[in-house]
Amino acid sequence: MTHRASLAEWRHGWHLVLLTVIGVTCVPTTLPVYTIGLFVAPLQADFGWSRGAIQGAILCSTGLGLAGGPIAGWLVQRIGLKRAILSGLVGMGCALASAATIQGALWQLYLAYALIALIGAGTSAVTWSCLIAERFSASRGLALGLALSGSGLAAVLMPRLVMLGMELDGWRTAYLLLAGFPLLIVLPLCGLMLPRDGARYSKSKIGGRAREAAPPALARSGLPLSIVLRDRRFWLMGASTAAIYLAVGGLIPNLVPALGDRGLPLAQAVTIMGILGGAIIAGRILVGLVIDHVWAPLIATIILLPAAGACLLMTSETSFVAYAVAAALLGAATGMEFDMLGFLVARYFGLADFARIYGRLYMFVAVAAGMAPLAYGALYDHLRNYDIAFILSALLLTSGAAGLLALGRYPADINDAKPA
Repeated sequence: MTHRASLAEWRHGWHLVLLTVIGVTCVPTTLPVYTIGLFVAPLQADFGWSRGAIQGAILCSTGLGLAGGPIAGWLVQRIGLKRAILSGLVGMGCALASAATIQGALWQLYLAYALIALIGAGTSAVTWSCLIAERFSASRGLALGLALSGSGLAAVLMPRLVMLGMELDGWRTAYLLLAGFPLLIVLPLCGLMLPRDGARYSKSKIGGRAREAAPPALARSGLPLSIVLRDRRFWLMGASTAAIYLAVGGLIPNLVPALGDRGLPLAQAVTIMGILGGAIIAGRILVGLVIDHVWAPLIATIILLPAAGACLLMTSETSFVAYAVAAALLGAATGMEFDMLGFLVARYFGLADFARIYGRLYMFVAVAAGMAPLAYGALYDHLRNYDIAFILSALLLTSGAAGLLALGRYPADINDAKPA
């Protein structure tokens, strides 16, 4: 694709990239992971639950993405992309609001987080990635990287929103503030900015001149799901992604408690979470820019190996600055997950069945990211420290890099999509 084609894509689709940045803050596998750590102490104080039991809620939200990923792919096919996203945002807000009504039974916490995954499935990374992948080809990596950097924004914004709610009136208010974000901010923006399902162009007036509010979708060429499921690269991609998610999905929700155990005050721990969030954004953009020109698995390896070293650094008592650097390296690795997966699906399998293929791979992500917080919390409950968990994450990140390298070259028979 030419530079001119890339500029045309951005001229037509920049507003959808910006919308996705905001929308991805409410992805079911993102928002709960970045906020559950702040609810550990107040829920322990009120109900006496263990850290492992509380972190088990993530298994219900992220883990039930085992169903949420295919649900998202099915929704895109059945009711269209716009309706899928809008319904997911409504479900996400209602599920978070239900968490504010917990009365002391652990199953109530688990049910609230399960609803996040199930009725919030329409706002998953599957739908947002589909929106961007279908409208960018020449600069797909950069577009996905920028668009999905919203997960980094979630790491910066959502913990502070939780802290604000707790300062106002406790953890119940914090859940209500989280619920208000998708319902009162993201939902209206999506209603206004998302293109109509099935519409190739829509016109709007800005400054008295008509402009194209949505770019044309790209022709969907590539392999069908039935063939992809028999391709070893599908399973290798899923296993490698699962290893990466086990590593970062276990560490991130336990990072604030782990830093607290090292003697850092809550404010400093939240600041480090903010640094991690900033690194997620930077990692997404940088990786997205580079993989348009360099073999993506190689770039992934260059990011993942330093992150493995950062995990080992976390096992020692060191300075705030050292922890911040380690968090930045982990953030860079975390920052490439959704956009890298979407990019790899498009390059190895094409766009013909993108939503359903991504939805099946999302199952690997969901199971790994859902099990990890529970497993890491249980390790803490048994060992009373997180050292083994950090070492395990280092090994998993290294394994994930090796698996991605084994994918091999991009297939020559998967033609990049051209504008329809």
